[in-house]
Amino acid sequence: MAAAARPYWTGFLKLSLVTIGVRLYTATTERDRIRFHQIHEPSGERVRQQLTVPGIGPVEREDIVKGYEYEKGRYVTVDPEDLKKLRLETTDTIDIVEFVDGIDPIFYAAPYYLVPDGSVAEEGYRVIREALRDTGKTAVGKVVINQQERVIAIRPLGEGLLGNALRYEDEIRKPEDFFAGIGADAVDEDQLAIMEQIIKRKTKEFQPTEFRDQYQEAVRELIDEKLAGKLPEKAPERRPAQVINLMDALKRSLVEEEGGKTAEPKRAAAQKPASRTRKTAAPSGQRSLLLPVSGGGKGRAAGQPRTREAEPAPAAKRRKRA
Repeated sequence: MAAAARPYWTGFLKLSLVTIGVRLYTATTERDRIRFHQIHEPSGERVRQQLTVPGIGPVEREDIVKGYEYEKGRYVTVDPEDLKKLRLETTDTIDIVEFVDGIDPIFYAAPYYLVPDGSVAEEGYRVIREALRDTGKTAVGKVVINQQERVIAIRPLGEGLLGNALRYEDEIRKPEDFFAGIGADAVDEDQLAIMEQIIKRKTKEFQPTEFRDQYQEAVRELIDEKLAGKLPEKAPERRPAQVINLMDALKRSLVEEEGGKTAEPKRAAAQKPASRTRKTAAPSGQRSLLLPVSGGGKGRAAGQPRTREAEPAPAAKRRKRA
């Protein structure tokens, strides 16, 4: 643990009659990002925001209290002492109320590292960790964080426990409000087969170290150039995306994933129009127009039924039919 790390919350983890001391640490950190300030261009000075009250003018921060607007322009004030009287059991305790098999990722919010508070708490902590690991369950509890009772999910992570604050159901927008206009029609079987092969070839274990914020790097380079007195180069022109047929795009993508081969499949004299209905096979006597999607002679060609292997036609017969 980093020496500078300070616990975000300190309290107890309670499971039935088992109670152990724990500390919560935020699992994420703000990286060294480029941050801009508002600058008054004529003077070059930074713009400062001031707390003011209409009709009074600037006020001191210590004279400001919390208030709730119960009517337009009318407030009831609440001071810290009032809030202290509302202390619930979950203010100081993560109360585990149930165990579940899984949680929809849309509910996950801020992550926290849950750490035992001292050697006395470590024994119970290890038992809970290993029990969750062996059963594959996720513990669900309640805790007050930032003056709000949150639901928290707890799972094993290495030698410790990871807690994720969960959003409440009424905090999630209804997906049907956004997806209702998307058609549910079946997709073209040939297009689906190629897309599945593209996904298969690009599937790998996620390595977060392979990703970086290239925009931040570009901004930092821009700042370095301006500090060195260099004017940035003219922004490159962005070419509009080329609109091509979906099937053509899929086949070109598959060729690229196969190693950059440039061979294009021959086209039939009359190309079938794109369709949103699922197709199972090419008509009898018509050869497939698609690239093989599983490689080698044993694979199924796109456009062939899923239950039957594609057999390449002899060259002589292909020339005769063509």
